[in-house]
Amino acid sequence: MYDAILLPTDGRPNTDRAIEEALELASVHDATLHVLYVINSAEIAPGVDFEDLESIGTDAVDHVATLAADNGLDDVRTTVTHGLRARSILEYASEHEVDVLVMGRHRGLDRLRRPSLTKQVASDASVPVLVVG
Repeated sequence: MYDAILLPTDGRPNTDRAIEEALELASVHDATLHVLYVINSAEIAPGVDFEDLESIGTDAVDHVATLAADNGLDDVRTTVTHGLRARSILEYASEHEVDVLVMGRHRGLDRLRRPSLTKQVASDASVPVLVVG
């Protein structure tokens, strides 16, 4: 049913359940797991070093790749990119013919200050979005 699964991650602990769900889906369906970290271009302050942000992103996707390998998944593709998060996630999903996105729901106070990334993606996605709370 699913050949390609996309897991956008920001490396925060609130994504742990989404990671577990994505690993399980990839295992059950023998699917390729795509792990994406987007450095949000809209929130980068002057003087911030892109290399530091790329390192954080690389750590986040590598963490998921390690968990995947520990769970016997060998078809994992990791990507760190720059852009507007929702747009970048949707573009990646389209370009890589992803069948389903697996996303965590952010429950912290940040959700009161800015629109939910998960809601933005889910409302505009052309494929199913599994929201893991």
